[in-house]
Amino acid sequence: MPTGASRPSLQERTQALERLLREKPLSAQALAAALGISQPTLSRAIQAAPELFTQFRVPGERTPQYACLRALSGGLSARQTVYRVTTTGAIEPFAQLEFLSGGATLERGTHSKTRLYGGLPPYMAFSAPSGFLGRQVAQSVASALHLPQSLKDWSDDHRIAYLFTRGLNMAGNLVYGDLSLQVEMDLRQALAHPPQDKLAHYVAMANALKEASFGSSAGGEQPKFLSVAPDAGHVIVKFARQGSRMADLLPLEHLALRALAGVDVLAAETQLLAAADYVFLEVRRFDRVGLHGRIGMLSAGSVDDEFFGARDTWSEFAARCVRDGFLSAADARRIDVMAAFSELIGNGDRHFENISLLIGEDGEYQGVAPAYDILPMRYAPIGAGVDPDLHPIAPRIGSIGAKPEVWARAAVAAQRFWTDAQQADLPVPIPRAFRELAARNLAEAQAFVAPLLPAAP
Repeated sequence: MPTGASRPSLQERTQALERLLREKPLSAQALAAALGISQPTLSRAIQAAPELFTQFRVPGERTPQYACLRALSGGLSARQTVYRVTTTGAIEPFAQLEFLSGGATLERGTHSKTRLYGGLPPYMAFSAPSGFLGRQVAQSVASALHLPQSLKDWSDDHRIAYLFTRGLNMAGNLVYGDLSLQVEMDLRQALAHPPQDKLAHYVAMANALKEASFGSSAGGEQPKFLSVAPDAGHVIVKFARQGSRMADLLPLEHLALRALAGVDVLAAETQLLAAADYVFLEVRRFDRVGLHGRIGMLSAGSVDDEFFGARDTWSEFAARCVRDGFLSAADARRIDVMAAFSELIGNGDRHFENISLLIGEDGEYQGVAPAYDILPMRYAPIGAGVDPDLHPIAPRIGSIGAKPEVWARAAVAAQRFWTDAQQADLPVPIPRAFRELAARNLAEAQAFVAPLLPAAP
């Protein structure tokens, strides 16, 4: 009597499912056809291994899909909770994430529909370590978490490992996973006792970071650290050595943000300080409310990557956001003013992480965030101790266009900025060479903008 082929065991079916789902999720029909089994048999195989597989339905799709959960380093579960901190400091669930084989991420939102991302969700990409602070994070956790010491070598799996175990005090209002939530709770106890001798604390922090700051840091990238000041709350503190080019530029950043605030462009509040061998620029964090409250935010880069994929210019980004209802026309004009003002002060460093959108507790965009990181980067060090010559600015219209209202506001801010650079009485004096340059730059800005201003009545 012929016996025929033997029926695959449950273990063999599980292994076959893992192979089929290694790269991407598939529908039940595709899996059943590939395995030559019925849908009920497929469901039993999936349900027998909940630690390996997940089922979901994306809005707009009629049939459910199945995926294999990713194996994460350090035994970290592929299913994680993201929490949100409200403006009052309350902590609540924000989303359930499942990390899938092939690199995708499934989001089961507490207040939104299920979403499937090809990689990390935009808010995770935004929260992942980057820049000067990110490099310090990478070096500090590399050994404990078995991660590369160089941030350039981090993969999405490395970012997941950090965010869901050591993520702390990040921009915006999200906390990743229970382990990081406990770290955040521990931080609250520390915040209740901020250092009373603020300047001494800042000097100690700068001394601790000076090897990274003045040795391996990228040209033009400003050394900084986070702190809580008894008089200003949560702050980002930029610092530079006395007599360096960056020490000359920190007072100009302070003046630039103050000038923007004078033309109805919200800007981060700053304070200039000097002590020992350092100049400090204390920038109050606009994503914090008191000691424990937080405000959601995303960089323009994260928003653009999710919806547009362009990363061209601030003005073009603003126009897209108005078109799709993310920003009001008034907010777009503020972004245009920031771009035009940047042209008039020699700030060419207008990348998409230097502008952000605020997010309300309803999950909707609430407008452009206060201006930050706007200064005459034309004169910033370019690395290896090389300082550019102090040549006058060379503004261009670019994608801003001939918008009289925009250029008029930018011109008022630029006039105040270059005038203050010559005359303002600051805790950190502006060097004579920059004061002389400010006079030339004011003339250049006025000559450039004259044809772009509103016609006289």
